[in-house]
Amino acid sequence: MLYMKTRVTFRVAEDLAEALRLLPNQTQFVEQALREALRAECPACGGTGRVSIQRVRVSNFRERALPPLQRELALQLKSIVELGRRSAATNVELRRARGGMSFVLARGGEVLLRGTLGKAGSRLGSAEGGN
Repeated sequence: MLYMKTRVTFRVAEDLAEALRLLPNQTQFVEQALREALRAECPACGGTGRVSIQRVRVSNFRERALPPLQRELALQLKSIVELGRRSAATNVELRRARGGMSFVLARGGEVLLRGTLGKAGSRLGSAEGGN
């Protein structure tokens, strides 16, 4: 049986093109990379290829009875919210913690990161477990 391939042309950054030219079998490499990429569903877009612009919701300080933020804690929280935006997170859940506040960064029901913000700096933990 004759195996026919279809030519596909696309543009890549110059450094990627140079690296690709060094490979012994460029076609095989690109085919394998595409197959692997298309097999996995992106958690941010759900496989659609488009991420809707969503705001990262942060817990309401009054409802949670959280204290006003000092400058250092505010900067740490700002960094967590920025990380959330870059990772398509949907909310940052805040709670009082000894010496500061704890946070859970999540995308829908999936916990991406948890940790503690405090005067001694941020402390990060795994998404599955505690700090």
